[in-house]
Amino acid sequence: MFRTLLPVIAFSLMAIPAAAQDSLRIPVGDLDLSTAGGVAAFDARVASEARAVCTRASRLVDTLCVRVVTREAIRQLPPSRQDDYARARRSGPIMAMVAPGRPA
Repeated sequence: MFRTLLPVIAFSLMAIPAAAQDSLRIPVGDLDLSTAGGVAAFDARVASEARAVCTRASRLVDTLCVRVVTREAIRQLPPSRQDDYARARRSGPIMAMVAPGRPA
């Protein structure tokens, strides 16, 4: 398992342009990441910055790069803000609840 993950991790790291590795700044001080609105604003900022950094010369967006940049942006949040972000993301609308073992 480890042997197959190592090349994937190395490839993922190569997908991030050098500019994104040390200069990507996303302001979050004005956001309340414990609310759906704050999470949506944060996600929009991250997506915008990631697309800008991960656009190739041919104007195609590298989706692997966008995912890696997004994960890294969330990882860089302080732990308490990561917790708020995760809770707000989980508390989205519930579409349906079905008891286990019963057909819907």
